[in-house]
Amino acid sequence: MARLPYSRVVDVTLTRQDRFAVATGFSVALIVQPEVIAGILDADHRTKLYSTLLEVAADFDEADAAYKAAAAMFAQNPRPRQIKLGYRNAANSITSELNAIYAADSDFYWLGFTAEIRDTISQQLAADWAETKPVLAGLDSNDISTESPAAEPDKTSTVTISIASPGVVTWNAHGLQNGDQVVLTTSGALPTGMTAGTTYYVVNQATNTFQLATTPGGSAVTTTGTQSGTHTATSPQFGGSIAEYIKSKGYDRSFVFYHTDATLYGALAMLAYASTRDLDRGNLLAAQRGDINSGNAYTVKFKKLAGITPLNKSSAVVQAITGFVPGLGLNPAQGHFANTYVDIGGLPMVVEGSVGSAAFIDEIHASDWIVARMQEALLSTLANNARVPYTNPGVGMLTNTVDGVMRRAVAAGVVAADFADDATEIVPEYTISVDRVENIPASQRRNRIAPDIKVDFRYAGAIHYASASITLRF
Repeated sequence: MARLPYSRVVDVTLTRQDRFAVATGFSVALIVQPEVIAGILDADHRTKLYSTLLEVAADFDEADAAYKAAAAMFAQNPRPRQIKLGYRNAANSITSELNAIYAADSDFYWLGFTAEIRDTISQQLAADWAETKPVLAGLDSNDISTESPAAEPDKTSTVTISIASPGVVTWNAHGLQNGDQVVLTTSGALPTGMTAGTTYYVVNQATNTFQLATTPGGSAVTTTGTQSGTHTATSPQFGGSIAEYIKSKGYDRSFVFYHTDATLYGALAMLAYASTRDLDRGNLLAAQRGDINSGNAYTVKFKKLAGITPLNKSSAVVQAITGFVPGLGLNPAQGHFANTYVDIGGLPMVVEGSVGSAAFIDEIHASDWIVARMQEALLSTLANNARVPYTNPGVGMLTNTVDGVMRRAVAAGVVAADFADDATEIVPEYTISVDRVENIPASQRRNRIAPDIKVDFRYAGAIHYASASITLRF
C-alpha cells in the first residue's frame, strides 16, 4: 500500500543553531626557544604541542634549554594537560619572531621563554610585545639589582656625533651594551637622520663609541647635514632590571620571577600552575550556596612550586623584590613588583603573584576570560538568530546573553557573592543595566547599534595578609 508523506498534512522543519564563536583557550602555555629541529620546529613549523615530558624528550636532549623549561612546567602539581614549544630564529629581532609565531599559531594564553633572553634587551622587547596581545608572559630574572628598592640612575653624558655613514657617537667609557636604549637631546640641532626625544638602540658598541639604530640590532643610522649646540645622550636603565622596566611601564601582561639561581625556571612554574585553573569549570548552584570552591578561581601567592628552591634572602630584600609591605600591601617606593619564592614558617611559597602594574596575575586572567566569553556569547547570539530585533525584547535577548556569562563568572568564583541586606540569602554582586530602545537616538537605531549593556560587579580577589589582635587579661 502506498504511504503518503507527512508533508501532505504537516510540515516540520529543523534548523540547527550551531554557529558558535570559537572559544578562546586559557589553558595552553607556549615556551619560546631558539633551537631549530628541521621539519618539527623551524621557520615553517613554528609551534608543536606536547602532552608529556616524554614527548619533549623525543625532540630534545635533557641538556637542552627547551627540555629544562618544559620539565619545570610538567613537574608542577597539578600538571598542565599540554604545553607548546615555539621556535624563534635568534638571528632576528624577538619582536619579528614573536609576530611570526603568533601569525602561525595564536592559540595560547600563557607565554614563557628559555634562559637565553634572560635580563637582556630581548626580554624588554618581549614584554613590549606581550602588552599588545591577549597573552600573559612570565619572565625569569637573575638581575641582582632587583634586590634593591632604589632605581638605578639613568646613564647620561655629553656626546659628540660624527657626520658619516653611519654616524658614530663618542661617549668615553660609556659602559653601554648593544641593544641598550639611548635618547638624544641637544641645545642646538642634531645631525640630519637623528631626532631628539626618539628612542634609539646601541649597535656596534666599543669602549668609547657606538652607533645608533632605530630598532634593536638594526642598521646604524646615517647622519648628514650640519649640527650645532651641545648634544646629550641618556640611556634609561629602568632600575637595572626587567622587573623595574615593566613596573615603570605599568605593564599588565608581564610578570617577573626573580631568583639568584640561574638554572631555575620559576616564572614557567608559576604560569604552569595558573594554566591549570580552568575558569570554565564551575558549579553555579554551589557558588550561590556560598561554596568558595565552586570554581577554579585562585591566587598564585602561597603556592608551592615543585623543583624551585626558596630564595635565601632577608625580609628587607624580599620586600625590595616584591614591593609588598606587611599590613599595607604593594608599594612602588618599596620594591619592584616582582615575584619570588621564599620559606615562611617552614612552608615554601610564592610571593606576591603580581604583574608589573601591581595588579595580580589571577585578576588579569579573570578579566581576560570574562571579556573573551562575553564576546563569544554575544557574537553567537547574533549569528544563531534570523535577527535580533531592535526592540526592547530584542535588546533583552542580548542582556540575557550577558547575564549568562556573568552567571558563569559567579560559578568560576571570580565574582564576589555577599549576604543580602536581610542576611538570609547569598546573592551575586553584579548588576546589569541597559537603556530602553525608545531612549536611543534615531541615528544610532538607524545604524543598528544596540544600546550599551553595562555590567558592574565586584571581583572576589584573594586575601594576601591576615592579622589578629589578642588581648590578654588577668
